[in-house]
Amino acid sequence: MRFLRVICVPAAALAVALLTTATPVAAAPVAPQDAAYLVAAHQANLAEITISNLAATHQGASPVVVRLGAEFKDDHQKLDDALMSVAQQQGVALPNMPNTDQQAVVQQMYQLSRAPFDQAWVPAQLKAHEAVMAATEAEIAKGQDPAVVQLAKDALPVVAKHHEQLIAAAAQLNVQIPVTPAGTAPR
Repeated sequence: MRFLRVICVPAAALAVALLTTATPVAAAPVAPQDAAYLVAAHQANLAEITISNLAATHQGASPVVVRLGAEFKDDHQKLDDALMSVAQQQGVALPNMPNTDQQAVVQQMYQLSRAPFDQAWVPAQLKAHEAVMAATEAEIAKGQDPAVVQLAKDALPVVAKHHEQLIAAAAQLNVQIPVTPAGTAPR
């Protein structure tokens, strides 16, 4: 009997130790900066996918707007797929629609077609991409979660490329580029 007690007590202690170390540890909550970036970037992607799809398939008149619309839709869908995966891993709930301002732009775009659509689409896209670039740069600089920061680092070159394409499209279509309040042209 003593033999069983000598073996069973240490074995039980070992089992308890293994069970407590094998129990999953709750993930640390995502920093507010990281969670806010995930939500804002997701909403921007949702708006971008919708508006770019309009440009590519229905409302766009010029070949450049149709081409950019298709490219932006695909790029933002890929960015959003990666974002949703990271948000799920981090336990961040994402909204299922763009924010109120983005919804208003979507509604405005639905009202337009052909040349008026193109003339409104380019400046709206410039403004949206500038906002996304600013939020993405802030996440890279201030973010705490490595997965979210990497997501932002991966997104920035795509969004910056879109911005440059929009500037070129504005020149090609003779669209006025909005001027920032400081009196300088956007990036």
